[in-house]
Amino acid sequence: MFSYPQLVVAAVLFTVLILLTFLWLRRKNSVSAKMKIILQPHIKDEMKHIIIPDGIGGLLEIEHLILLDQGILLIESYPMSGNLFGGETIDEWSQIINGRSYKFSNPLRRIRTSRQAIKSLVPKMPVFCRVVFNSDSVFPKGKPEDVSVLSSLADDLSVLNSEKKITQQHSLQDWQLIKNIARKDDQGIA
Repeated sequence: MFSYPQLVVAAVLFTVLILLTFLWLRRKNSVSAKMKIILQPHIKDEMKHIIIPDGIGGLLEIEHLILLDQGILLIESYPMSGNLFGGETIDEWSQIINGRSYKFSNPLRRIRTSRQAIKSLVPKMPVFCRVVFNSDSVFPKGKPEDVSVLSSLADDLSVLNSEKKITQQHSLQDWQLIKNIARKDDQGIA
């Protein structure tokens, strides 16, 4: 038979195995993992969590920048659930969840400012943008343009296929320029 110390070690190993399996499954089903699967067919190259000049003397953090055949895709994700209400020109949007209402700044303003900063670096490169909310987010009064929920992201990105493809040499030169200027958010800006 097994000794007491051997049973304790086996129980600890079994518990660790179950915990690791749970964490792996949770990560596999996370928003970022799902988004990665949806975006993978479109990605030629990507940069995450970078800092670039904002075009007016400041700096701007970009969450996710993707090089596509058609240009650059800028993505900002918002881990919000529930009913969401907002529009192109509304300053504050609302989230209603569990009977409570919460206000947040219009995310389209931030992503469009980011788009302008990218355009100031590479003016001839098409720049598309997308604000992405969780799959369990709902826009009962209509979803603004450039906004997706995770469950509709693949369909929303399919319109990019109809966009004109840019030359590879041009896109790689512009992409390299952005890479040379961008800094990771954990690096100092020189």
